[in-house]
Amino acid sequence: MFKIAVCDDNIADLANLVSMINDYRDRQRDKHTIEATAFNAAADLIAAMESGQQYDLVILDILMPFMSGMEAANEIRLFNKNVKIIFLTSSPEFALESYSVEAYYYALKPIWKEKLIILLDKVRGELETEEETSFLIKSKTGLIRVYISRIEFAEVIGRTIYFHIVDGSVIETIGAMAKLEKALLLKPCFIKPHRSYIINMTYIESICQREIKMQSRALVPIAKANFSTVKAAYVSFSFKDFKDLDNA
Repeated sequence: MFKIAVCDDNIADLANLVSMINDYRDRQRDKHTIEATAFNAAADLIAAMESGQQYDLVILDILMPFMSGMEAANEIRLFNKNVKIIFLTSSPEFALESYSVEAYYYALKPIWKEKLIILLDKVRGELETEEETSFLIKSKTGLIRVYISRIEFAEVIGRTIYFHIVDGSVIETIGAMAKLEKALLLKPCFIKPHRSYIINMTYIESICQREIKMQSRALVPIAKANFSTVKAAYVSFSFKDFKDLDNA
């Protein structure tokens, strides 16, 4: 489902934009995969998102009373770092500021239907790619998209999962090992050396009998019964590119 929130205090502009999105939806093979929700006040949009409503794309006017679109975007970024934001406004003066909230696009009104269709196609295409290579988790700071290729290793302590990212950051979420296995172990680069850890073999620096040293210098334990399996898997993974080259 491609969920879009549209927010504009101008009722005519809001209705026109929703109409264009609905026309776009009706051109798709599966019309039920696109849903647009309209808001004529930024505060209502924020309240909906804070209550648990999730959107893939937010299209915001900027010049609105009480809470501007830029203020709304800043508020959204406090608890959702991943939703794509498009500003659609009558003023060009906030274009530079839009980078501070990592806006996906900034366009001036009126937007032509052909331009909007190109934008929607582009956003949908990127979302489909992201879904294949990442997943969303709920952390203490809000929703975060975790890119699988950037996970160095993950560990489970009690009912908490800690994702150790290659940039040194750690993302914490509630969950169990079964949840972690389902998310990662189908990927060929991941292996489980210990009941509490799953590692990305891409970032292994060395393996010894009792532990694995990751490129970050973190040490991950290996269960004694798993050593041979982990070592064989790592050797196979490490030489995969050479095997592919030989078979080319």
